[in-house]
Amino acid sequence: MTSVSKWCVITNAAVPALSSAAHHADLGELQVFWRGPRGARLPDEAPFTVDVRTLVAVGGTPEDSVDRSVLQVAADRVTVRVSALNEDPVYYAADRLRGTFAYFTDLFLAPLVLPALGMPVELTGGGPGHERGTLVRGVNRLRHGIVARTRRSAGHWLMDARDEYDRLGAFRSPHRDDPMAAGEAQCTALAGEIARIAAATAPSTRYGTVLSDDIDSGMVTYLAATSGLDVTPYSVATPWGDELSAAGDLCAELGLDLTPVHLTEDEIVASIPDAVRWLGLTDPDVVEVALARTAVQRLGAVPAEQVLLTGLGSDLVNAGPYESSSGRDELIDQVIGAVDRSRRSNELSHRMPLAYGATVHHPFWSWPVIEVALETAPECKVRDAMGKFHLRTAMATHVPERIAWRKETVVQHGDGLRDGVRRRLEKEARSVDPEQVYLACFAELFDRAADGVFEPGDPWRLLDRALCRVRTTL
Repeated sequence: MTSVSKWCVITNAAVPALSSAAHHADLGELQVFWRGPRGARLPDEAPFTVDVRTLVAVGGTPEDSVDRSVLQVAADRVTVRVSALNEDPVYYAADRLRGTFAYFTDLFLAPLVLPALGMPVELTGGGPGHERGTLVRGVNRLRHGIVARTRRSAGHWLMDARDEYDRLGAFRSPHRDDPMAAGEAQCTALAGEIARIAAATAPSTRYGTVLSDDIDSGMVTYLAATSGLDVTPYSVATPWGDELSAAGDLCAELGLDLTPVHLTEDEIVASIPDAVRWLGLTDPDVVEVALARTAVQRLGAVPAEQVLLTGLGSDLVNAGPYESSSGRDELIDQVIGAVDRSRRSNELSHRMPLAYGATVHHPFWSWPVIEVALETAPECKVRDAMGKFHLRTAMATHVPERIAWRKETVVQHGDGLRDGVRRRLEKEARSVDPEQVYLACFAELFDRAADGVFEPGDPWRLLDRALCRVRTTL
């Protein structure tokens, strides 16, 4: 499939290079550049509010948008509210001496935006220097739970920001200590989130799920199918293993036909530039976990008209070590820390589906479900060397025990795929550090963006150029 990046830039500087690539609204001292979904329109006059996830105009104010990120544009101010989960990034750059600034939703716009602000364009060459940093010097990612405002006052543009209470701080003392009750409560919350998604889409909508051998995607598939949605389950097979038999077992119980998606090594490796492009970062753990679903998206394995539901996010809030001598407080800290890291990693961002014209939801990654999970004691989640014990306990009342209590092999997103990709890169780049290759991909994509080309293009050409960069530095 062909991707077309979607983005929004709000700035007080002229950016001529973006005018031909996007809808341009001249609001006097503010300029808006917007490239949204096909058929959507953005008002030419302020005030208006843009939903950061969908990049469409919405009603209300930032104060009405507690659980979503929005950009509101008025004649003399820009207000940005970033959700507590922070799935979809908003970037900020400013030259305080010149009084220029920009908010934008795509990091790869930086090579065109920064010069317009009077700022140099430089990559950091490594990981972000701080939690709000990016791989582009001078560009920060707005942190979760922040309301930032840049307003015109006495002839100057001034920025102020306030942090809202971080709801993660309320889950240090989980009180759900019965596995069955905790699992059923989360099942109810998950069903409610799926119902909310369905209510916001057309009745004739068809759905897809990504089904593996884990209980998470199994719960999503089960709840979607038993709620009456038209569901097609897909399961990914890679050269390093598959979960087709386990996925087919649940489908047989539900009377659904499983659609296998066979990915070759080349198809997975060729997805590296896309993964780096839409993640906007190069952390190997994040990039490699995203490769299978990036390949599925890039190859069009799931029709774009189907709304895709995944089990992503559950590992963060429900998993724990299978065997651990860690104390209860340490296990709680591990889960809260995993959620915190993930809302800064872009791994659950919607930028890639948006570029491909697809709609993807992660029902586990919603506050109603997260709250129940974080209220659940660690001893309910991990027991008898079995992870997600509470979810399995609840699901065992709906599906056969062999399905509910099957141990996960973690093939497609785990060690098998990661090790296979790394062996390939080590052979091609003569480097044992995969992040060098991902950084080189980022640099190649950044150079393309500087020329006004915002899509990855030919993946093999990009990879070849990236590998050449790596080899010359060895």
